[in-house]
Amino acid sequence: MTSFDANDIGFVLGIIGIVGAVFTIYNYFKKPQEEIETKQAIAEKEISSKATILAQKEMENKANVLAQQVQWEKEANEKKFNEFSCRLDQSMALAQNHIHTVDVKVDTLITTIGKMSNEITRLSTIIDERIPRVLK
Repeated sequence: MTSFDANDIGFVLGIIGIVGAVFTIYNYFKKPQEEIETKQAIAEKEISSKATILAQKEMENKANVLAQQVQWEKEANEKKFNEFSCRLDQSMALAQNHIHTVDVKVDTLITTIGKMSNEITRLSTIIDERIPRVLK
């Protein structure tokens, strides 16, 4: 068998030291890279969730704006309907006023015509009495 002397032990320790240094350097560069990748993955996940939240909020805002527009349209339509109803009521009242005025005038004309008819009959009777029938 072979015996180990101080040179062999130094050589083995040198190799172990070199391998250890290589692993230390590897870990020195690998650990930050893993941390960066982990941080990037977390940041991307946060950005994605923030984007999703922002998209949801934007959709909620759009829905609120549309709901407000619908409400405004509804109120505007109700206002227009009420104005139209008021105008229609005023038109009906005006038409009834005109009809009443015409009825009063027709009644006055009928009364006047009735009086004139009586007067014409009376005058006709007077004329008939004064003018002899011979002329007729």
